[in-house]
Amino acid sequence: MAGPIDPSGLGGPLADVVAALGRARAAAGGQDESEPPVGTGVAADGRVRARAVRPGRIENLELDPSALRLGGAALAHEIEIAVNAALADLQSGAMAAAGQTDLGALSDQLKDIQAGAERQFARLTASLVEAQEQLTRRAGDR
Repeated sequence: MAGPIDPSGLGGPLADVVAALGRARAAAGGQDESEPPVGTGVAADGRVRARAVRPGRIENLELDPSALRLGGAALAHEIEIAVNAALADLQSGAMAAAGQTDLGALSDQLKDIQAGAERQFARLTASLVEAQEQLTRRAGDR
C-alpha cells in the first residue's frame, strides 16, 4: 500500500537520515539493548571476581570462601583490584564499540542528505512563490 503523498518531497531525505543512523548503529556492533555490555575483573588467583555494567556500576561481586583467609586489608585490596579491572574492562569494551562507528562517513552522508533536503525545500518554496504569483495575476485579471 502506498504511503501518504508528500508534496514537500522532504519525506525521502528524512528517511535517508533514519537509514544512515541505522547503518551507524549496525556498524557500532548493533548492541542489542537486552544484552548490555559487561566488564569482568578477577583478583587473588580467581578467588575474587567482579562484574561491572553500564553506567559503571558493580553488578556482582563473588568471593571464594578461601579468600576470607587473606585478612581484612589484603581482602579489601584484592576486591579493589577486581572491581577496577571490571570497570576498566567495561570501559574498553564500550570504547571499542564506539570506535567501530565511522563518524566521518556518517557525517558525510548526513551532509549529502541535508544538501538534498535544502534543494527540495528551495524547489518547494519556488513552487509556492510561483503559485502565489499566478493567483495574484488571476485576481488582477478579474
